[in-house]
Amino acid sequence: MNVTNKKTYYQIILDKSGSMIDCIEETINGFNEQMQMIKGLQEKFPEQEILVSLTTFNHDVFVDLDCVIPNKLKEMITEQKSRSWFVNFDDYIVYKPSGLTSLYDAIGESVKNIRNISQKEVLEDKATVIVVIITDGYENSSKNYNYSQIKSMIKELEKSENWTFTYLGNTIDAIQNATDLNINLSNSFVYDKSEITDMHLGMGSSIESYISKKSNNIKEKQFLKWKDS
Repeated sequence: MNVTNKKTYYQIILDKSGSMIDCIEETINGFNEQMQMIKGLQEKFPEQEILVSLTTFNHDVFVDLDCVIPNKLKEMITEQKSRSWFVNFDDYIVYKPSGLTSLYDAIGESVKNIRNISQKEVLEDKATVIVVIITDGYENSSKNYNYSQIKSMIKELEKSENWTFTYLGNTIDAIQNATDLNINLSNSFVYDKSEITDMHLGMGSSIESYISKKSNNIKEKQFLKWKDS
C-alpha cells in the first residue's frame, strides 16, 4: 500500500491556571503515561512520523515542547521535585499551576505556530494536525486573541480533513463551549478531575488508533475513541 500522508503533528494545549492546583499529581501522571504510550507508537508504526508539541497556559502562554520526536519527549514533574532533584530544566517540564486563564491566547498562538510549520505538508496531503485542548475553567485573561478570532480559526481549519480539534473541559457546559468554538461534538468531552490520569491514557489510546488508521490510508476525524465505549 502506498501511504503518502505519514506525518502527524500532535499539539496539546494544557491549562495550568490556579484552579488546576487540586489535580497536579493526576495531571502529571497522566501526561507522562500518555507520552510513554506515544514513544511506543514510533516502534509500532515506524513508517509514520509523530511530532509532539505542548503548550501550557495560565495568564501567560508557555511552549514546553515544540515538534518533538517521541524518543526526545520530556518527563513532567512538580515544582517540589524540581527543587529536590536539582534538575536541569532543559530535561524536564515543571508543572506549577497559578494565575488566570488565557485560553484563547494559548489556542491562537499554538495553532499559528503549528500552521506555519506544517502548512505546506498539510496542503500537499503529507501531514495531519491534531489539536487537543484541556482546560478546567473559562477564558478570563487573553490579550492577543478573542472568542470570535478563535471560533473563526477553528471553523476554517476543521473544514480540512487534515486538521482535527478536540476539547476536554471540566465545566458542566464544556461540550457547549466546544461546539460554540466549532469543535465537533464527537471530539468534546466533560472530564472529572479525579479521572485525569485515565483521560490521558484514553488520549494515548486515541492517538494510537489514529496513527494505525493513517498507516492504512484512513484519516479519522473522530479522535476521542473512548467515547465509543
